[in-house]
Amino acid sequence: MPAAARAVTVTHPVGDLVVLVIGLRLLRGGGAHTPSCLMLLAGLLAMLAGDTVLTLLGDGATGIGCFLWLLTYALLGGAALHPSMRRVDEPADVRAVPTSARLVALAAASLLAPVVLLVQYQNGETRDVPLIAVACALLFLLVLGRMAGLVADQRRLAVTDALTGLATRRAFEERLRAPRRKAPFGVVLLDIDHFKRINDSFGHPAGDRVLREVAARLHAAAGPGVLLARYGGEEFALLAPGAAAPQTAALADRVRAAVGGGPVDLGDGVLRDVTVSAGTAVLPSDTTSPDELIALADRALYAAKRAGRDRAVAAGALPPEHVATITHRPAPDADEWPTPLPRRRTRLEAA
Repeated sequence: MPAAARAVTVTHPVGDLVVLVIGLRLLRGGGAHTPSCLMLLAGLLAMLAGDTVLTLLGDGATGIGCFLWLLTYALLGGAALHPSMRRVDEPADVRAVPTSARLVALAAASLLAPVVLLVQYQNGETRDVPLIAVACALLFLLVLGRMAGLVADQRRLAVTDALTGLATRRAFEERLRAPRRKAPFGVVLLDIDHFKRINDSFGHPAGDRVLREVAARLHAAAGPGVLLARYGGEEFALLAPGAAAPQTAALADRVRAAVGGGPVDLGDGVLRDVTVSAGTAVLPSDTTSPDELIALADRALYAAKRAGRDRAVAAGALPPEHVATITHRPAPDADEWPTPLPRRRTRLEAA
C-alpha cells in the first residue's frame, strides 16, 4: 500500500470515532430508540470497525473492510429513508450519564491511537508516527477538557444550593474569608418570619415553594455584584463588596421590601404574604473579624425579630449592652399563631 494511502488510512479511525461520538449524542434526544437512530449508530460503528480493521491488518483484510463499508452505506441509507428519521431530533428529558460510563468512553478514545502504534510495532513496521502522535495529543486534550468539565460540574454542585439555586453556606464563607483589599463590605442575614408555621400548617412542599420564591425575589432585588447564599434552613445571607453601613442598610431594606411585596403561592390555590427579618453588619466599621461580622449580623437579625419582625436592624445601631445580652437566638414566642392554620385555603392570608 502506498505511503500516502497508509497515512490516510491511519487517520480514518480517529475521524470515525469523532463522528461516532457526535452520533451518540442522539441518545439524549427523544428519538433515541427509533429505528432510524439505531441504524444510524450501527452504521457509524460499522464504519469505525471497517477503517480500524484496514488500518491494523492492511491489505490482507481488504475483503472484511469492503464488507463493513457496504454495511455502513446500507445502514446509513436505511436510516435516512425510514419514516422515523423525522423524530430523531425530538427533545427529551436530560438523563445523567453514569461517571463510570464516561470514564470508559474516555479511556477507549485515549487508547485508540497508542493501540494502532503498538500493533504496527508488533508487525515490524512503524509508520505514520507523526500522524499518530498528533492524534494522541488531540485525544488527550479532549480527555483533559472533558475531565475539566466534570471537575467544574462537581465544583458547581458543591457551591450551589439545589433547591434555590443560590450559593451554599460554604461558598459564602469562602468568599467572606477570602483575602481582600481595605474596601469595606457589608453582610446581611435574613430569616423568613414564621417559616416553621408554614411547614406545620401547609406541609414541606409549600415551604419549599416559599424558599424558592424568596430566593428569586432576593436575586431580583439585590443587584449586580452581591453574593446571595442560602445560609441555613430558612436563612439567607448577602455579601455586598464595597458597601459601607448606609449602603448595606439600604440593601437590607430593599430586599426585605421585595420579599414582602406580594403574596406567595403555596400551592392548591393558597396565597400567603411572607416577610423576612434582617440584620446587617459592616467590616471594618463594626468589626475587623469576618467571623465576628457574622455574629454581629446574627444578633442584629434577632433584635429585629424581637422588635416585631419584618424589619432590618443594623449591628452598629444596637446599644452595647443589648449586643452583649444577645448571646444566642431566642426561642419562638409561645403565643405565636396559637391555633394552627388549616392546610388548604383559597383566600389571601396575612403573615
